[in-house]
Amino acid sequence: MPEKNKANIWKRAPVIILLALLLCTVLTSCFQNADGTTTNIFDLLIVKPFAFILKTIYQLVHSYGLAIIIFTILTKILLLPLTIKSKKGMMEQQRIAPKLKELENKYKNDKQKYQEEMTKLYQKEGISPMGGCLPTLISLPIMLGLYWPISQPLTHLMNLTKDQIAEVTARLGLTTTATHMSEMTVAQAIYENFDKVKDISDKIIPMNFDFLGVNLGAIPSFTQFNVLFLLPIISGATAFALTKLTNWLQYKSTGVMPQQANGMMTFIGPVMSIWIGFSLPVGLTLYWITGNLISMLQEILLTKYFDKLKLKEEEKIKFGESAKQNNKTSKGAHKK
Repeated sequence: MPEKNKANIWKRAPVIILLALLLCTVLTSCFQNADGTTTNIFDLLIVKPFAFILKTIYQLVHSYGLAIIIFTILTKILLLPLTIKSKKGMMEQQRIAPKLKELENKYKNDKQKYQEEMTKLYQKEGISPMGGCLPTLISLPIMLGLYWPISQPLTHLMNLTKDQIAEVTARLGLTTTATHMSEMTVAQAIYENFDKVKDISDKIIPMNFDFLGVNLGAIPSFTQFNVLFLLPIISGATAFALTKLTNWLQYKSTGVMPQQANGMMTFIGPVMSIWIGFSLPVGLTLYWITGNLISMLQEILLTKYFDKLKLKEEEKIKFGESAKQNNKTSKGAHKK
């Protein structure tokens, strides 16, 4: 095997290992609980800590909606180092995009030569090809871990077993379909009828899912136009605005419009956000809307930050070139 191919394999190895580990943590059940259920590494290291944080916030503010907003802000702060690294990598990729395009046109009939020249370009510019997406891959399990505590408060915030949840739903007269669709719906019913179920377990706590007149445990319907109907639309709109803002800021900073700026992905994400918003409790939609708005603010601030660094670097280079030129001029004058 050629040495260059071996080098490329070793470069890809960390990414492959990371993806394999992520898959294992999600799928592998490692610990057996007293009730016979199992807990995997993903639950132990990510879901349970986030569930504890969300529960603690709720107990402080006594509002599930406000707890979700604070929780989202905290997780965005937690992921900020990865966000910064990802943003830096994406801006570097956009900066050298014209040079990559030139190489692609120049060596369009010689793929091997193109790969070699592209590798040289990355090395010369000091850029990692995975610089923009590797931090995103690392943050992916954390983002997945946020979903479960918010969507399943009975399981993750109250730590109820399946049998206890079944008994709760039976006493409250809820149907199996409603239970399957939303633990948040059951949790709101517990809040409204706490005396009926409080003796099932001392872990059951009354959690108010009413936020600004909206029941966060409810699921919107396409056929009923109300406040619930608007929230998935707002979620899709903020997702679309975030994508457009990110592309515009990259163009303003690098002078190069991202290739996917007007592609299908620009619309697929927001449309999926709307569709999912009509399938899940609006508490999750509130989480996505808050996350999109915070991400927009992060994009603006990080772009300004990296633009200032870029300007300082350019001024430093110009100053160095100017100093060299003045040094040459002075030496020439001295010889005369």
